[in-house]
Amino acid sequence: MCNEEMQMIFEVVIKILEVVRFLIPIILIIFCTIDIFKIIVSKKEDEIKKLRKEVFMKIIYAVVIYLIPVLVPFILGMFDRLFPMDYDDSWRSCWELVEERIENE
Repeated sequence: MCNEEMQMIFEVVIKILEVVRFLIPIILIIFCTIDIFKIIVSKKEDEIKKLRKEVFMKIIYAVVIYLIPVLVPFILGMFDRLFPMDYDDSWRSCWELVEERIENE
């Protein structure tokens, strides 16, 4: 069922996802700030349009990356409801147990 090794693996994966969830958007925001500074300094209209598009895409990427840990379980849960299957669901209960333990630390 949910042995110690599986709990340790899930704990590491959950902590990595938390770091990625917060670090990547911060890095993208820093790069957006640099691009906005380039827009302010730039005199060429073509370069301004290009940089504006890059900033917009980086903001979209930051939002998507931030929401991945929320969206993936939601999408998998939807598939479980739409296409029910007969399989062992013990990994999910183990994942939730580890998530709960980490939140209570």
